[in-house]
Amino acid sequence: MTNHLIWAVGLLGDLLILAVLFARRRVPRFPWLTLLIAFHFLSSVGLKATLHSSGHAVSAFTVIIIDLTDVLLQCAVLAQLTWIALLPLAGIRRLTLPVLLVASGVLIVIGFEPAAYHSLRMGLLPMHFLLSVLLLEWAIVLAFLLRSLRLSWRSHVAAISFGYGVFSAVQLAVGGYFGREMSDYVFSPFLRISVYLLILLWWLVTLWLAEPSLPQRKSNGEKSNLIQMAKQRP
Repeated sequence: MTNHLIWAVGLLGDLLILAVLFARRRVPRFPWLTLLIAFHFLSSVGLKATLHSSGHAVSAFTVIIIDLTDVLLQCAVLAQLTWIALLPLAGIRRLTLPVLLVASGVLIVIGFEPAAYHSLRMGLLPMHFLLSVLLLEWAIVLAFLLRSLRLSWRSHVAAISFGYGVFSAVQLAVGGYFGREMSDYVFSPFLRISVYLLILLWWLVTLWLAEPSLPQRKSNGEKSNLIQMAKQRP
């Protein structure tokens, strides 16, 4: 009964966030996030319906396809978040930070010296861990760069990034990546759904409200004019 309740609440949360994304017209700016949440909703319903109608779980091949699609969509969401947030940066600077994040994340995963995997399904497990590391790293870096990127912590891209960062931190802290076989890449579903629902609630509020605007930085010319005006005052 509890598992069914957790499943239903998570499903309702996904449905509500999709409703907000469409109602407030956030989809054009966050298409990959919308697609990822819609994929989670549809795959969850499909798996449940298949189990209920046939009495058997879906095939291993179907599970691999769903898992692979989930990994690819999460990568697209992370790329989109970094691209939007780093818009104020120009040229090579806009690409340097993501490259450094990916490189550091890969080094962390390699540092655990995972064993060789002989199936795609097992090979996807390090990808989930890598994504958790990258999402957490990105949230931490963004927290330090908010002012320089002219973003507020309540801005949509920051709220989504911090939400994923918190969720990834919980994954890594409670049961992220232990052992060469990654057999402990699990954690309490109750903690997971609780954190996820809190993040969804934060996203619902943030995405529903208009994005806060920070005062733009004054150019050197504007600063000089202000100084001259101040000197001319009696």
